[in-house]
Amino acid sequence: MPADASLIAYFAPVWAFLAVFVIMFALLAKTELLGESKWLNLFVSFVIASIFISAASVQQYVLTIVPWMAVLVISLFFILVLIGFIGKGEWMHEKIGIVVVITAVVIFIVSGVKVFYTVISPYFPGSADYGFGASANGLVFSDWFFSGPVLGAIFLLALSGIISWVLVKAK
Repeated sequence: MPADASLIAYFAPVWAFLAVFVIMFALLAKTELLGESKWLNLFVSFVIASIFISAASVQQYVLTIVPWMAVLVISLFFILVLIGFIGKGEWMHEKIGIVVVITAVVIFIVSGVKVFYTVISPYFPGSADYGFGASANGLVFSDWFFSGPVLGAIFLLALSGIISWVLVKAK
């Protein structure tokens, strides 16, 4: 018989609130963005966490990301244990760090698309909902942005930036 995890799902909004609250407080305390006042850091963290929980789509976004980030942290732990057994090498730490960052970015983007698909799909050409319920101004921008010349220019700019970075890094 499988384990009953309904209690965890019942308290999911509380876990999401706590995750946002703790992460915001840690970031504000570490960066000292608002100064060294713990009260101000706690208050701002509480307000931001409350805003995240009160907006349903943002709450769903956080609830989608948290399990994937937990999987990422556990995977990273096992990778670091494996590295500890293999031996130390600086090349491994740098490459693993890059992979972890890229993986985290991909998880955030995939989670965002999953949660906000019904909102953004009317603006993507080729989707089944294209144009349905979308604003006229949004469709004008969408048609312009996804046109061949604009996407080609963005692709060329990104490619130029990557090539420039690689050439400068190689010297």
